[in-house]
Amino acid sequence: MKSQQPSSLVSRPNLVYVFADQMRASAMGHAPLADPVITPHLDHFASQGLSLTQCRSNFPVCSPYRAMLMSGRYPQANSVVSNINNMPGRDFDLRDDQTCLTDVLSSSDYHVGYIGKWHLTRPVEPYLTNANESGPWIWNEWTPPHRRHGIDQWYGYNTYDRHLKPLYWDNDSPREGFHFVDQWSTEHETDKAIDFLKQRQQSDSDQPFALFVSYNPPHPPFDQVPQKYRDLYRDATPQELLVRENVRLNSGDSILDQAMNSVANYFAAVSGVDDQFGRLMQAISSLDLAENTLLVFTADHGEMMGSHQRMSKNTWHEESVHVPMIIRLPSQLRAGGQDDLLISTPDIPATLLGLLGLQKAIPEGWQGIDYASTLRDPTCSKRPQYQAYFDPNGKLTGVFDQQYTAVISHAEDNTAHLYNRHADPYQCHNLAASDPKRMEGYRQWILENQMST
Repeated sequence: MKSQQPSSLVSRPNLVYVFADQMRASAMGHAPLADPVITPHLDHFASQGLSLTQCRSNFPVCSPYRAMLMSGRYPQANSVVSNINNMPGRDFDLRDDQTCLTDVLSSSDYHVGYIGKWHLTRPVEPYLTNANESGPWIWNEWTPPHRRHGIDQWYGYNTYDRHLKPLYWDNDSPREGFHFVDQWSTEHETDKAIDFLKQRQQSDSDQPFALFVSYNPPHPPFDQVPQKYRDLYRDATPQELLVRENVRLNSGDSILDQAMNSVANYFAAVSGVDDQFGRLMQAISSLDLAENTLLVFTADHGEMMGSHQRMSKNTWHEESVHVPMIIRLPSQLRAGGQDDLLISTPDIPATLLGLLGLQKAIPEGWQGIDYASTLRDPTCSKRPQYQAYFDPNGKLTGVFDQQYTAVISHAEDNTAHLYNRHADPYQCHNLAASDPKRMEGYRQWILENQMST
């Protein structure tokens, strides 16, 4: 299927990019090997949009994902090689001299809005007393206007994990001018997003807009979710919810205890995200914006939730790296379709610009590739063979292709891991020892590409 390219400023599509934090690909009711989760709005959205079934977070942590999304570059190039806080050695954040996605949109005469979690600004002294403390470490910080990379309307924070009483800075607030809200963050941010859409729809300007909505849930704390969503799972036992074959339900260890105590609330938060995304979809439709708006739903990374006796993220397992990505643009993309494009995080901003007709504005220094032509035409041969994986130290140590995951684990004395995801989707059988030739081929790819990313 081939579609007309946007040819003028007026005809350029709008963009609404929604991304949840810590939501894995299986946490959608329609997904293959789906968790027992209730997501009717995302299921419906998948019937309207194009699902990218092999979308993975190359570095499955909050700040590195966001830096790749904004900069179009891999961690060693954009300098964000871990989560951003005031820990010793983490003297980095999203640099001012990088041309980011929002910069390009702004310079292309888009009105750019950002709502929610940013997590790309390093805390500075004197530290804010509202900070999202984790022991001695400080996480939250104000992002001054000159560091917002072309964003016109700002309503956000750096990182603050109090979902039921979140904190925000308005567009013109000074550093000490933050405020708290007595509302679940995802619902409140959806309210703000709908307000933004109404303002743009009612504006006399023909200027297109781009809105980024960054939900913090289902990121922990898992229990900070409204009761109405928790009630959806009140009759389900942990055993009925932890159905993945790589969860050892009889292990009796502390990780399993965490998962059993958290899984219902995690799925409740996912259902809450789904509900609020449904509200946003309805607003886009009722405001007659759907036909000319590129709407995306995705996540920065997943959540292990007891799989392989792990919680959280920052590992190569599918529960951590495999994320949802559904894109709807009726004039260009096939509804209800699926594509197994091995899209990487730095490819996303370039591909978004391509879909918006701004391919000529893609900065030369970006490492990501524009795959808009591939998404428009499934017969297009422009497809990558591999996706890179970056370990907790920001080093390229793994690779994914259409069938295999291969990793050299520095945390395990360079232990090799090789999994055939077709035959072993839960990654329970390490083939590195039994298939050394294949593993060596992946090892060479990793070594050859460490310098280029």
